[in-house]
Formats: sequence, structure tokens, C-alpha cells
Amino acid sequence: MALILIGGGLAGAFYAVGLWSIAAAVARRRSLALGALPLWIVALCAAAGAGTAAMFPIAVALPAGATLIGAVVCALVDARTGLIFDALSCTIAVVAVLLAVLDCRLADDLVAAAAVGAALIALYLLSGRRGIGLGDVKLSSAIALGYGLGPACAAIGSAFILGGVYAAALLLSGRAKRTDAVRFGPFIAGGAAVGLGANFLGWPW
Repeated sequence: MALILIGGGLAGAFYAVGLWSIAAAVARRRSLALGALPLWIVALCAAAGAGTAAMFPIAVALPAGATLIGAVVCALVDARTGLIFDALSCTIAVVAVLLAVLDCRLADDLVAAAAVGAALIALYLLSGRRGIGLGDVKLSSAIALGYGLGPACAAIGSAFILGGVYAAALLLSGRAKRTDAVRFGPFIAGGAAVGLGANFLGWPW
């Protein structure tokens, strides 16, 4: 078990650093101020890698852990820049697809990604393109690729609940107006953690 924890932790930390290097390159190209990757994020991603490795069989732990770490990195990028870079969402999706191929479940994960993506695109259009952004849609679809349909729905549903509670608190405290935008990436990451926890607890999907 110790080797599993150490291996998962190291893999999580290195994956987070790799994703951040992609984000930094995109930020430089767009002249955006991204800053350095905080050590606490590296530690959090290491914990996510170790935790998923300990809680799940390897066929689940690899895509789920990689997806959760990707969501955490995207959350920080969104918090700092207001954007979720396509390069990050695509990298998360490609990793999830490769792992799904190895586990012979690509078809199911593609259906999950299509269903989540279609639902959020509909919400994006119905809200007049102001409720969520396309970056949120792409990241959510990538999460569905790594999680599968049930856990992904739990993750995205939880993200909306967390985001709604936060927005309501801001409105009630007078720190925001109804027209203010809330960056949704951090709530997607929080929802991804909830979805993974629900999967571990064996909630029926």
C-alpha cells in the first residue's frame, strides 16, 4: 500500500506540473498573467493521485485521478485568468481517451462526454451565453470522459450547487450584483471531487 500511495502521489504531482507548463505556455502566448504554480496545489494534486490510487482499482484510479488533477489545475487557471484553456481540456480528454482504450471502455466514455457536452451546450445557449462559458463545457466533457456518465453527472450537478451557493452568498452580502460573472472552474473542480467521492461510496448510477 505504501508503494501505491507514493507512486500515485508522485504521478499526481508530476502530472500537475506538466499541465501547468502547458497553461504557462498558453498564457505567455496570450500575454496573460498566470504566475507560478503554488506548492500547495502540487501537494493537493499529489494527495489526489495517492488517494485515488488507494481507493480504486487501477483501471478506475488512473483516469479518475488524472481527470481530478486536471480539473484542479484548470480551476486555478480560471481563477487567475478567467479562462479555461482549450489546451488543458484537450490534454485531459486525450489522457482519458488513451486510458479508456486500454481498459476497453471507450464507447461508454464517449457517450458520457457527448451527453454532458450536449446538456451544457443547451444550457449555454438557453442562458444567452452568459450562464456558463464554452471553456466550462469543454472541461466538463473531458471530466465525463475520465469519470463515466454517472460520476460525471454527480460532479457537474455538485458544481452547480456549489456555484449557486457561492453566488447567493455574494448577493446576500452585497459583494456582487446579479449581472456579475462568477468564474465556474473552481466549482467544477470541487464538483469533480464530490463526484469521485460519490463513486467511491458506491452511489447507484
